[in-house]
Amino acid sequence: MNETVVELRVEEEAPFPVSVWTPEAHARGAVLLGHGLGVDRTHSTVRAPVECLVERHGLAVIAPDLPLHGARRIGASDSAAIVSAWQTYWASGGAASLRDEWVRIASFARERFPSARLGYFGLSLGTQYGVVFLASAPQVAAAVLGLFGAEAAPKSPIMHAWAPKVRCPVYFVQKHDDEIHPRAKTDRLYGLLGSAEKVLDSTPGLHAAVTPETLARACDFLAKRL
Repeated sequence: MNETVVELRVEEEAPFPVSVWTPEAHARGAVLLGHGLGVDRTHSTVRAPVECLVERHGLAVIAPDLPLHGARRIGASDSAAIVSAWQTYWASGGAASLRDEWVRIASFARERFPSARLGYFGLSLGTQYGVVFLASAPQVAAAVLGLFGAEAAPKSPIMHAWAPKVRCPVYFVQKHDDEIHPRAKTDRLYGLLGSAEKVLDSTPGLHAAVTPETLARACDFLAKRL
């Protein structure tokens, strides 16, 4: 498995770092991978699916550092400050900015791997912005989402507006005892997704307790469609 780092930019915005992992042989597909809140593209929650997708399935994986994360972090790094900063960013146009970033990342993926089908993998925060991206990305053939939910309307207006526009096949990861996004909210978001084909992987455990078995099933789902 090889890793290279490139910098991309959207129009006149500052460039942002993106890691590209490739198998030893020709990549037969490419997965765009979005990390969670408070971590970055080097975190174990990124490395685990990268290793599964690249080494087991022969797919390329492309993952950026999000705004306010990793090489793009600004200010304090304690969890409360990170949550507050992200909420402010998201409420002040962050959803649209991230959609533009991911469209740019997808464009780069098509340039780098012109014959590859594209997938998306993003749990927890990776689902929050992943839903907005996927709703405007018909070129994505399949996605893994989950560990994120939606409040009843009129709350969670972005999820209610964009989730029904997601049309690609989706594998959705849910934890019964999720202390951050309770089951009722993840059930609601799963129901909102407009995909004709969607699979709910619902197992006991807390938010971060995604087992290797669940991860393997999610990666298999992507690999079969890429």
